[in-house]
Order: sequence, then C-alpha cells, then structure tokens
Amino acid sequence: MENQRRQRQYQPPSRNYRRGSASTTNAYENSGFQNLGGMLSDSLQETGQMISDQRKESVKQKKLEEEKAGLMVEGFMANMSDDMDLTAIPEEDKGIITEFSINQKQIFADAAEAASSMKAGSSEKLEQIAIMKKANQRLKNVESQYKSFGGMRDDYIKDFKSKNLSSANNSDTMIQSAGIFTGAQQRSFDEDGNIMFTDGEGNITRMSDIKQPFEKAWKQGTTISDKMMTLYSSGEKLDDATRPYLRNYFANLIDNSGIEGLQSLAFDKIVGNESFFNEEEKFYLDSLDTDDPEALIQAKKDVQELLLNRMMDVADNRSNAGYNKKQSAVNQGQSKNENLNWLTQNASFFNQFKPGTVDPISGKQAGNPDQIASALNEHVSGKGYAVRYNPVNKKFVLINSNAKEGFRNVRGESQDGVGEGYTYNELHEMMNYIDING
Repeated sequence: MENQRRQRQYQPPSRNYRRGSASTTNAYENSGFQNLGGMLSDSLQETGQMISDQRKESVKQKKLEEEKAGLMVEGFMANMSDDMDLTAIPEEDKGIITEFSINQKQIFADAAEAASSMKAGSSEKLEQIAIMKKANQRLKNVESQYKSFGGMRDDYIKDFKSKNLSSANNSDTMIQSAGIFTGAQQRSFDEDGNIMFTDGEGNITRMSDIKQPFEKAWKQGTTISDKMMTLYSSGEKLDDATRPYLRNYFANLIDNSGIEGLQSLAFDKIVGNESFFNEEEKFYLDSLDTDDPEALIQAKKDVQELLLNRMMDVADNRSNAGYNKKQSAVNQGQSKNENLNWLTQNASFFNQFKPGTVDPISGKQAGNPDQIASALNEHVSGKGYAVRYNPVNKKFVLINSNAKEGFRNVRGESQDGVGEGYTYNELHEMMNYIDING
C-alpha cells in the first residue's frame, strides 16, 4: 500500500517534502484580533463555550505530554547517524521478518505439496491453492507495510526537524506519532503481515489506523501575508466596496486549503508571524473531529467564518495603519515644502542681493546686506515686522513693530550689538516665523 501522504505534494519555505493536503511571519497589533462578538453561528457558539477548569487542566496535561514526546523525537534525531536511511527496514525488525517469512514459506510449501496429489478442480485442491495465495500475499503485505512505514517515518522526521508540523494537530496524534516513528512503541505482526504498534499501556495501533500529523499551510499563509503587506503598503483604507472582495479572496484561499489547511491557518504563526487563534481556543477544532459528513461541512463553515472575521479585523488594522503612515508622510512633506516655500518662491529675490554673485540680468555685482534688509522690509512690513542688518555680528535682526518698546526684537541683538539674529542662510526660517505668527 503506497502511503497517501507521500503521494501528495506541497512547497514549504525552504525545501520540498512529500505529504499533506494542506499544501504549502509580531507583525500585527492585538487590536487586529478584537471585536469578535456575535460572529459565530449557534452551533459553534455551543461548541465554543468557556472551557471548564477541569478541561483546562486536562488540556494542560496533554500539552505537557506532547512536549515530552517532542523531546523524545529530538533525542532520536540527535542519536541518528548521518547516513541513516529512515526508509529502510529497521535492523531490530529483520529477525521477526525472517521468522514470519520462514513460517509463510513453509505454509506455502505444505499447501503446494498437498495440492499436488489432489484432483484438478476439486474443492480440496482449490482450498490448498487459496492457502498458497494467502501465504504469498502475506509476504507481499509485509514488504508493502514496511515500505509505507519507512516513507511515513522519513516524512515525519524531516517535517519535525524543519518545524513544518502544524501546531493545530491533536495532542494525541502528536504523542502517538512520536512513539511510533522513533521506535519507542513495540512493533509486531498480525497473522496477515500487518504491522502493529503497542505503546507502554498496551494500546495497539495498526498501520492503517495511524493518523499522521499534518503540516503547516505555508503556501496559503504566505499568500495571505503578502496580501496584508500590500494593504499596508497601499496606504488606502478598506471601504464597503473593497471589503467584500477581500473577504471573498480570503474565503477562497481557506476553502481550497481543506480541513487541515483551515486548522493550520487558524493556529500556526505563518501569517505575519502571528496566529489568529491562541492555544486555549483549540476546543473550536473539536467540531471538526467527526465522521458525519453533514456535521463536518457545518463545522468547517463555522470555524472558517470565525477565521475570516479575524482575518478581516487584521486587514482593517493593516490598511488603517498604512493609511495613517501615508498621511503622516504627506503631512511631513507638506510641512517641509511649506518651510522651503518662501525661499523657493523668492529665489530670484535673493539672487539679486546675495554677496559674491552677479545679477544674470543686469550683470552687476549683488548688493550689500543693507540692501537685502531694505528689500526684505518691503515683504514683512505689511505683517507688522521690520528687518535690519547688524554689521557687528553680521546677522539680520527681526523686529516686531507692534510690540512694546524693549520687547520688539524677536531675534535680535544685545546692547553691545551682539546677539542671535539670522544669517543669510537662515532667512527662510525668519520668513517662516513671520508666516506663522504674522
């Protein structure tokens, strides 16, 4: 029997692994996960009632057991040799395989010998032939079972090492898998050559009953992360026109991820390195653990609706944050432009008087600072200010003509003629001050 998990393909971030139907970065503020009241259907609300103290303690104990199982896997990997082939038959099993093979070959030989003396087409001969076929099938079954087991173990160890297993997996599944694939559980055969695994408490799991942990939905998670970043980078808020389209986009991604992908997107930190559900909300997944098709369809719809609501909360948060950042940049740009506006608009004015330059029109040398002060007064007198040049500190003094005597210098000079004032290169600051306070 070929392992279905190895037949399916997906693309995680760093390497290819063959497995899982859910084919496949603290970026969001907590506010993106709020306002969830009234979003669940009645059936999910009933399932999602507050966990009792007893159940919380049970969940805590299961989580502890799962963590211990994880440590066991880490120990197994640490002791692996570099050339260990996880797909090969374990050395410790070769003895029981040989014994089983000898027994089946003997059964085959005995039946063949008995059939050789029986009448062709008789029921007795047909019975012996059936025994021969059964023995042969058992030998093939052992080979097929170990091939599947080896592939499953190889996938599991690789996914565990790369941290590709979803945290949404059931704790019992994670604990059982750790025991089975590290060899902690004893292996044996039933009479038909099916591998059986026995844990420390005597519980038996057949190969056909193994529930392999599913992997993280990297592909869908990356797509959603990219969409969230696009919303942020665009600097545009969501509105009644764009919101339904985005919700439908997310819904299609989730729906195409399957049940495992739905769970991974909810609990794994693969969207902006944050999860939409927290560890204590795993009880939502109980409704998905059913063999009833109609119940499963409804449960998937309910959990998906809750996940969609939370995704849209984050989308709103990201788009609002991007909008605010964009507006802040625009405002800063406008402020900067305003600060330079007077100087830019009056560049020709300064070119007339800047020392050391030549007027390109008249061809004459630029005037002295007193000429600049005189010309500036034409611009500022209407706003209640005056400008004069102080040759002591070689700066321009700004005077508030409307202020009381002794309080007129906005930025001026002391009695000895030394003070702050404005240099030629700071005149735009002076003009901005007048624009704001004039």
